[in-house]
Amino acid sequence: MASQGKMAPLIEDWKAHCEQIGGTADAIFATADVKITEKGFADPTYLSLTLLARTVSNLKAALTLLHASRIVEARTITRCVLENLYWTVGLVEDGDTFVKQMRDDELSHRRSMGQAIFSGEHQLDGKVEERLRTQMRDLNRNGPVTKVLNPKAVAGIRGDFKRSYIFYAQLSSDSAHPSVTALNRYVVADLQGPGFDTNPIVRPNEVAETLEYLSMSALGVCVGVNQILGGTPGGEQLQARAARHDELSNRTRDGSERDD
Repeated sequence: MASQGKMAPLIEDWKAHCEQIGGTADAIFATADVKITEKGFADPTYLSLTLLARTVSNLKAALTLLHASRIVEARTITRCVLENLYWTVGLVEDGDTFVKQMRDDELSHRRSMGQAIFSGEHQLDGKVEERLRTQMRDLNRNGPVTKVLNPKAVAGIRGDFKRSYIFYAQLSSDSAHPSVTALNRYVVADLQGPGFDTNPIVRPNEVAETLEYLSMSALGVCVGVNQILGGTPGGEQLQARAARHDELSNRTRDGSERDD
């Protein structure tokens, strides 16, 4: 990564901290006492662990991308971790009710995809079409499903998480979606007119900000999952991780470590 100037120590501390969060997640997995119930995959505990597994995977990917100076891609993956946090909070707050909403959301998407295929001019193999029609009939037996989960709605389940949606929206507009703001990252002005670069400029303050969002959301998932599990020995590290996050956040906002 290009020289980060005064912020280099802070950025390295954020990276080390995020890696420690990953280690804490592993410790939660290693010390969790989870039994498969009759609910199977629909058990909130089971689902929470899948969210934690996805979070660890996303966390590692974002750190790898930042190391390679792929700031846009790192911010896009960080956005995924925020979604993991929202869904974890949904399980913490509403348990089985939120599981049903997840199921309804899945059925709604499948139904929409099937309807889109049949309403178009797609030519399907006979066996494939029959299998798809059977699946659609099974879905329709469940009755109408109109509720679809979205990050903004799920973030609002708990009042103290509503503000974090601002971060999610920012990551969406400047990285995840091909908005004008995101596309302008690839434009390089010169005397002959605009040029283009497949490697957007990596700004130290944006790297630190991305790591802060990554830490906040991954740590939140760990806390929520540990709560759903009823507490684990591995989760005893969470208080220290939270204190370290607050310390680094204060340093990030301290102008003394910013480049001129």
